[in-house]
Amino acid sequence: MLQQRGYSLIELLIGLGIIGVMSAIALPLILESSRRSDLWTGAERMGALIRQTRLKAISQNRSYRVRFDCPAANQARGLVLTGVAAVDNAANRCNATINGDSEIVQMPMGVTVDPNDATELQVTPRGVFTAVGDAIPLTITMGYGTATRTVTVSATGQITFNP
Repeated sequence: MLQQRGYSLIELLIGLGIIGVMSAIALPLILESSRRSDLWTGAERMGALIRQTRLKAISQNRSYRVRFDCPAANQARGLVLTGVAAVDNAANRCNATINGDSEIVQMPMGVTVDPNDATELQVTPRGVFTAVGDAIPLTITMGYGTATRTVTVSATGQITFNP
C-alpha cells in the first residue's frame, strides 16, 4: 500500500489564512507599541538633558540653559552661558560649540516637543531653574500621534513624568 505524505493544498491555504488573520490583528498592536516606546524614549532623553545640564551648572559653578528647538525643531541642547550677550544670544549659538555645551539631543522620528511658551530653561550655579517665556513649574508636552507624555520641571530641578 502506498503512503502519502505532506499537506494538501486546502490545508496549506487554511494555514496561510490563519497566519494572515493573526498578522492583521497583531500589526496595529506592534506599531502602537513602537510609537509608545519612541514617545517614552523622547521624554527620557529630555529629562536626562535637563538633569545633566543642572548637574553641570552646579559642579562647574556656572549658569547654563536648555534651549528647545535648538538648532532645529524637536531638538534640544544644553548651552553654557558665557556672560557675553553677543555670544549667548547669537543667532547661530545652537550650531556653535563652546567648551561645556552638551551634544544636540534629537527626539526619535515622529516625536514632537511642545514646551508651551518657553524657549529655554535657565539654571543657576545653585541648580535653580527659571523658564524664559513661561513660568515654573514648566510642563513640556511630548507627543507622538494621539499619545502624549509630559515632563514637568520644578524650580529646584525635580523632574516628573506623566503618564
